[in-house]
Amino acid sequence: MDKGIADKDSNFNNWEGEAFEKLIFDYLDSGYLENIITFFEHEPKYLHLIPKMLSEEKLRLKVGAFAIIEEFKRKNNEFLKTIVPTLVNLLRSSDRNIRGDAVYALEIIADPESKQALVEALEREKDPQVRELIEEALRSMK
Repeated sequence: MDKGIADKDSNFNNWEGEAFEKLIFDYLDSGYLENIITFFEHEPKYLHLIPKMLSEEKLRLKVGAFAIIEEFKRKNNEFLKTIVPTLVNLLRSSDRNIRGDAVYALEIIADPESKQALVEALEREKDPQVRELIEEALRSMK
């Protein structure tokens, strides 16, 4: 194999960081949801980007994050357990929308490990809409 091509391939395989995240987020925001779902199916190690998508203001990123979660829920829920701790951390966000999105993501994943975190979030939550989402998530996880 040509050394130049091998170097390019190894550089591509080691893409990390903000530039890579921006590329994924831009593709998703541009409407390439199916492509991004396929990417995550082949590279589930990047699922850690999902909580970051939920923290963004762009609606397409949030919708895409939920679509990815739902797809993994259907096919291989075990990978989703890796993002549960980060989603639990989002329950303490100062932004009620992020808290609500984290609750919904945890409800979809339905990992028993997140139930106690949702109970604790309910105890401290002041926003009535987020409280309602948490209550619904807890009911659906029984």
